Amino acid sequence: MIIVLAVSGVAFLAHGGANGFRPPPGFQYAATSFVSLVPDHLDFGDQVIGRRSKTKRITVTNSGGKSLYISSVTGDGDNWSDFSVINDTCTGATIAPNTACIIDVSVTPSFTDERNASLKLEDNAPDSPQALRLTGNGINSDDIPPFDSR
Repeated sequence: MIIVLAVSGVAFLAHGGANGFRPPPGFQYAATSFVSLVPDHLDFGDQVIGRRSKTKRITVTNSGGKSLYISSVTGDGDNWSDFSVINDTCTGATIAPNTACIIDVSVTPSFTDERNASLKLEDNAPDSPQALRLTGNGINSDDIPPFDSR
């Protein structure tokens, strides 16, 4: 979804998504902090049950004009126990405007089938908390080539 924002008589386009509206590149909110999550979701695809995936990175950028304080990064959802935060430079950090921190996440499926959870960031941005969807699919090692040709 695209909307037009009018700020001090000047119109700007903003892109809507699962994590709210994103300002156009280079636009800065002067009076507040604003969180941008890239990517806006993580899909780990097929992963053998019991084996940890490669990590995937989330970049958390403050595209606002005021410092962003991230008080916590937590998980939620039915399958959250299958996901792990491997590296987190965001929790407890104050992120200056136009700077970022990172969160690295992996999945270790405990069962076959879809694994779904969300990563939640609590911060001082007006739209707190932000949530990022995490997905993966647990598979058996028998489903991975080379197949046994008995």
